[in-house]
Amino acid sequence: MQEKKTERAPGSYEDFVAYLGTVRTEEELFSPLTYWFVGQNCPEDVCFRPQLVEARAKELGFWQGLTFKVEHWMTTSRAEAEAAGREAFQSRIGEDYAAYREKAEAARERARRRRLSSPFLYIPKCLDDIPVRDVSWLVEGLLPQGEVSLLGADGGTGKGIWQAQLVAYITAGKTSGFFPQPPGQTGRVLIFAGEDDPSKVLKARLMAAGADMSRVMVQTSDAYFSRTGNPLCIPDKSFAKYIESAAPALVLIDPLQSFLPAGVEMVSRNQMRAALLPLKALCARLGCAALIAMHTNKRSNVSGRARLADSSDIWDIARSVLMMGRDKNSGQLYLSHEKSSYAAPARTALLHIEQTQVEGVTTAVAVFDSRTDKKDADFVEERRVRVAQTKADAAQAILDVLAEAKLGSMPNTQLRAEVVRETGCSEKTYERAYGTLIKSGEVVKKNLCQQDGRNQWYSFLHCGGTSGEVPINGTIHH
Repeated sequence: MQEKKTERAPGSYEDFVAYLGTVRTEEELFSPLTYWFVGQNCPEDVCFRPQLVEARAKELGFWQGLTFKVEHWMTTSRAEAEAAGREAFQSRIGEDYAAYREKAEAARERARRRRLSSPFLYIPKCLDDIPVRDVSWLVEGLLPQGEVSLLGADGGTGKGIWQAQLVAYITAGKTSGFFPQPPGQTGRVLIFAGEDDPSKVLKARLMAAGADMSRVMVQTSDAYFSRTGNPLCIPDKSFAKYIESAAPALVLIDPLQSFLPAGVEMVSRNQMRAALLPLKALCARLGCAALIAMHTNKRSNVSGRARLADSSDIWDIARSVLMMGRDKNSGQLYLSHEKSSYAAPARTALLHIEQTQVEGVTTAVAVFDSRTDKKDADFVEERRVRVAQTKADAAQAILDVLAEAKLGSMPNTQLRAEVVRETGCSEKTYERAYGTLIKSGEVVKKNLCQQDGRNQWYSFLHCGGTSGEVPINGTIHH
């Protein structure tokens, strides 16, 4: 029995959609044939055809300069059609269309044969046939093999310096307070570096940590761009080829922002998931672990997933999440294990950074101090409470200094200097406390003209001069 074929009118909406499904390259997508298809608008069209072309471009990962590419393609194709003439253009397109149909028919025949030879190819697996497997760890309890993990860090906390300890542990089996138990296995590490120069920063840092340089490979975003003229992005085939050729135990991407396509917005859950799923699938296939490092956002008084850029999908995809920060009260650095899908989270590591020399070059090394049960949220809450306390202290000091001043009034600059000196608060905390008192009406400020003709801001207690009597150079000015 012959297979029934669906007849498509040339240029119809169904034919156009089927054609887009066969396109794989930019050259095919932005071609005269595609331009011809776009011009065949029919009543059955439910979408504007150029929008379908752009959607297919995004699906294939052609993000870079997409708007310009579409505009250039439409303009160039229109000019070519006009220059060739209608008859010549139609003749050329007829040849291209015939080649497409031949290619599409061959693909459908191959698919039909695969279905016939593999009748159970698309039947979902029954759980009864799937064996139960234990989780394999690259770093016990911290980095699962075949999965993507995440490290979020505040600026200036030394995430790259701590990562050097991780690389030393994996490549050379070097134990430390961070990794007290010898690893079950060692292996290569492939680093995708978007910020640190290998010769100026990265190598010295890794040597100081004790990493095996013969097992560390590096690919920088700058070097790739210089060679190809294109950015190196996670969804790209070239990114996967680097990993496949290196066969690493760990893929380290630092930072994530340097290896995302230009059109991907981190606030978009769908775009972020589409960008990271190829990496997740590759790790699962090769059995390697991936650790993505990324900068935290600048939001105040938030912890955990709320500090990781703008997309919660990053947190959801990762099987293990680490957060690195600084206790703003004591200055203590901490590394908190915030999420662990396969084991209990590890206790938080406290650490500090020391300077050292490697082959005459000054570099830094992470030094383990101790462990604590506090998590990222605890450090953030302690900071919030301390800031509130300091703000309250500053506000009370402002009121006390003004109460002791003559007529309850003082120039703003003098008031700020005395309160900061007395409480030890920061200028920012003073401004917050002062603003609160102004808003509540407990303190009033006015810009007053001095006897020398210059203006100066004064602050005074609400109860001490609202009638308009304010001191000017030690006297009352009406």
